Amino acid sequence: MDQEIGEIYDQISGQISPEEFEGRVEEKVQLMGELCDRRTAAMLVAREFGEVELKIDRIRPETGKVTFVGKIISISEVHEFPRSDGSSGRVANLTVGDESGTVRVVLWDELVEPVSTGELAVDQTFRIRGFTREGYFGTEVTVDRGGLEEVEAEIQTRVEAFKISEIRADMGDITLLAKVVDPGEVRDFTRRDGSVGRVRSITLGDASGKIRLTLWNDKAEMEIEEGDALEVINAISRERYGQVEIQAGGYSVVRKSDVPIEYEEKITSISELLPGSIYSISGFVTGLGEIREFERDDGTKGRVTNIYVSDETGRVRVALWNDHVRMIESLDLGSRIELVDCQAREGWNGELEVSCGWSTKVTFAPPE
Repeated sequence: MDQEIGEIYDQISGQISPEEFEGRVEEKVQLMGELCDRRTAAMLVAREFGEVELKIDRIRPETGKVTFVGKIISISEVHEFPRSDGSSGRVANLTVGDESGTVRVVLWDELVEPVSTGELAVDQTFRIRGFTREGYFGTEVTVDRGGLEEVEAEIQTRVEAFKISEIRADMGDITLLAKVVDPGEVRDFTRRDGSVGRVRSITLGDASGKIRLTLWNDKAEMEIEEGDALEVINAISRERYGQVEIQAGGYSVVRKSDVPIEYEEKITSISELLPGSIYSISGFVTGLGEIREFERDDGTKGRVTNIYVSDETGRVRVALWNDHVRMIESLDLGSRIELVDCQAREGWNGELEVSCGWSTKVTFAPPE
């Protein structure tokens, strides 16, 4: 018996012999023709003997009615929406996992009440019954009424983490394990309704690269230090200012991890810089410009200055803006300087230059 139907047979092995099971599967396939493959036929045969529990990695959009046991990994907020008849509906999503993988579980209307009251919590284990469909982010299971049954079971969930280099814009359900390169700072902002929220932008890195992560409100206030390992579950990605970043919303989990993460800042030689990309460079200060003030569109004042940085491969002009300008006061020719996450671009005279934005980390040491 092949593995494709062997796992299904294991659920009812005490009720039918392997030979008889395979015979019935073949009968189903022949009876239904091209409408039924061997795996679907095996499921139909197994259901004749009662409820069959599947591992999560065996659940497909076309499976139909399913029963499985899994641990809650994350819980979304409850969202309300208007229906075409004028009534209001409610929906919440869970991410549930077992040792084989994860799946999104959807709760509608009265079934979201345990989410609203806090009765459902991360790490609880449930036997779940529902129907499968193809959702926006892949397979989803819509829960039946009475389809959540808490059970005692030891489940070690397996969540597939992305490498940073694999993350593209407009992805969902992103899981990432990475090291904190820059913990950032918590900042207040005013919402449209006048209330105050909190936001924090941190930089994460792994062996494949680095990426910026935005945390909101309670997550922004986590105690995070440079060098910490973070596990991020169910984040989303977007493109901002030409760079992909990820965000952890109400449906996301962010927690510290003990898993060691390898990361080393990649320093690019000046001769290899190309316009339009973000780089980290290191060298010596070989030129200092004057500080100039300018007026923004909103009437506020800003400051900018240019310096020159050289390494063994070349020399480039660097624009420092606003807060970075203060550093010029203690900067001398010959100072060792490192610029992390600066943007190479074509300057007004067609020459390559580097611009240090708000996300650029600038460090330097005086001449030896």
